[in-house]
Amino acid sequence: MRVLIAGAGEVGFRVARDLVYRGHEVTLVDSSSSVVKRAQTLDAQVFQGNAASAKFLIETVSIKDADLFIGVTGKDVVNLVGCSLAKKLGCNTIARLNNPEIIDLPLEYDHKDLFGVDAFVSPDELAMHRIWQILSRPALTRLEHFSVGKLRILEVRLSDSSPSVGRPLATISLPPHCRIVLIAREEGVIIPTVNDTLMPRDRILILLSEYSELDSLSDALGIPKEITGEGNIKRIMIAGTSRIALRLAEQVHKRYKDVDIYIAEPDKEMAEMASEYLPESVRVLVGSSTDRHFLREEGIRYDDLFVAATDREDLNVLSCLLAKKEGAKRTVALVYQTELEYVVQDTGIDTLINPKRVTVNAIVNRATSTDEIEGMEELEGGDASVREFLIKNKNGRIGKKLKDLGIPEKTLIAMINRNGEALFPDEDSMLEEGDHVLVFTLKNQLPEVEAFFH
Repeated sequence: MRVLIAGAGEVGFRVARDLVYRGHEVTLVDSSSSVVKRAQTLDAQVFQGNAASAKFLIETVSIKDADLFIGVTGKDVVNLVGCSLAKKLGCNTIARLNNPEIIDLPLEYDHKDLFGVDAFVSPDELAMHRIWQILSRPALTRLEHFSVGKLRILEVRLSDSSPSVGRPLATISLPPHCRIVLIAREEGVIIPTVNDTLMPRDRILILLSEYSELDSLSDALGIPKEITGEGNIKRIMIAGTSRIALRLAEQVHKRYKDVDIYIAEPDKEMAEMASEYLPESVRVLVGSSTDRHFLREEGIRYDDLFVAATDREDLNVLSCLLAKKEGAKRTVALVYQTELEYVVQDTGIDTLINPKRVTVNAIVNRATSTDEIEGMEELEGGDASVREFLIKNKNGRIGKKLKDLGIPEKTLIAMINRNGEALFPDEDSMLEEGDHVLVFTLKNQLPEVEAFFH
């Protein structure tokens, strides 16, 4: 597939890198010379120019030869103009949209007809959706892009006193309908086997179905039961008045009438604007989330969830660390650089959300879905991935035990969706035609894994 990407910044660069890695022919366009220079390190064609110029796109970049156009510049209008032209020339199109208000239309109008965009991807909306998931169950994340929609991922850190520490996975009795699918520790990410041993401070990801017995899981791994409890957030403080912060407060107010919501904003004028915009029941406080005395005065120790959603990731990280130290039960920080995620992921902040990373995941997922690859999501900053494959008779994987299939190393078939039922296989299980399999693997194994199931 030939892909033309308008915008070679952080999102465009990472989308291009992932698509090149998967063997697609990629062309990048950006107006910044420094960004173009960085993009030239990729195995891709790179042009410096205006992605909103029809002449440039047609004559220089040959947009008419592209199969897919992805607009991910920092300007929504440029993304829309590029998609509109690409659509008229026969391309499929994806546009990043930083401000969703720009495409607000009356119900009788169709976005695809007017703008020529097959799919919109909004970083703010994706980040807010991830925060929203935390409200229902603090440590559980839905796997949205997969055929069994009620699967969840539970992320926990093992304490020194966990009964599972120092034991191989084969000796740990987990309840049915769940599986440990990833272990993250300082030396790297592991796709576990039955012989791997859990260590203190390991951060583990557990795949669960809707039938998973969370109390039994808590007992087996020494996880506090309040982590898996549902609907236990009664008080939330949000730091900042960014678009994400305001929209989150607004949506929480609409859905959870019994949740007390506080907004912390150090700028008095911004606080007043937020107060006028939000419902009266949302309290807007003038104060800094990095001021320990302010947090104490406002009862941070009573907060079930603290969300740092300012436009400055350094303040988000610092305020979360402070809030956690002062007694907040769970903290969420927005960060915008993958490098910072790696630095602070083991500092005690419960959840890091990178709007740019979730945007890249959504775009690559949309761009590369095929008959065999039905869903995908990146984990651990892209070091690991989860993929869903459709098993067809042509790929020769039917009627053999999993242990005899020659599955690539560092790869785990964690779940089989068979006629809507979630099955957690063992090494003697067999695949059947029409199965949808959920596979966890490391990034450097992706080409081999995708070829294996093709």
